[in-house]
Amino acid sequence: MKGLIVYEGPSRINGEPIAVILTGIKAKSKNAKTGHLVQSYIIRTDIDPVTAAKLGKDSAICGQCEHRPKLAKKTGKPPCYVNLGHGPLAVFNAYIRGTYTRVTPDEAAAIIAGLKLRIGTYGDPYAAMVELWEALTQFTAGHTGYSHQWKRRGFDFDRWKRLVMASADNLDDAALANLHGLRVFRVTHQADRQAAEVICPASAEAGKRTTCANCMLCGGTTKAARDIVIQDHGPGHQRRYIPIATV
Repeated sequence: MKGLIVYEGPSRINGEPIAVILTGIKAKSKNAKTGHLVQSYIIRTDIDPVTAAKLGKDSAICGQCEHRPKLAKKTGKPPCYVNLGHGPLAVFNAYIRGTYTRVTPDEAAAIIAGLKLRIGTYGDPYAAMVELWEALTQFTAGHTGYSHQWKRRGFDFDRWKRLVMASADNLDDAALANLHGLRVFRVTHQADRQAAEVICPASAEAGKRTTCANCMLCGGTTKAARDIVIQDHGPGHQRRYIPIATV
């Protein structure tokens, strides 16, 4: 089983065509940080992810995330850490070749029952409906997920908070997300860990003590745990690096 297409249709962000594809259902992941998680790629169906990012067409799957490559160049913000020429491009090319099987969300849920799902390996989960992710996670052994779209009008906090962490880029955003009942995953290049945060246990700065698949703290409010902070690890992070305080 190479992968499953669980959604094809308009993006919730701007109406442009996207697909949600699950991979890694049988094969073990080669990602040493994440470990074995079922991956979910949210891609445009009409343009490859490398070209989409260059043209700014990745807004269909990433909204106005400040880490989108085209926006990051304008603002000087850290660019997204995802290497588009690896996983996302390979998934897009396989999709175009007709490699993947189309299934309903409930059929996919039965196939990945008992496994652990990474919601939004590439792309923001909000680009698809919350109902899709609720269906996919109904029989899983756990999930991780992140969204930068939680400040959008109409974001359903009560439903999304169980699925995703609020991606935050500063302390003010983290505090606001907490007020809405969301747990937070914050990326920083400062030595500013807060008392209510724990350094990502799978990160380099935490000594890579575990993998995401073993940790699973980034499961939204399904986990009664502190917020997570991680050192900026996007391209060029060495120029921005100030070690996170551990005490």
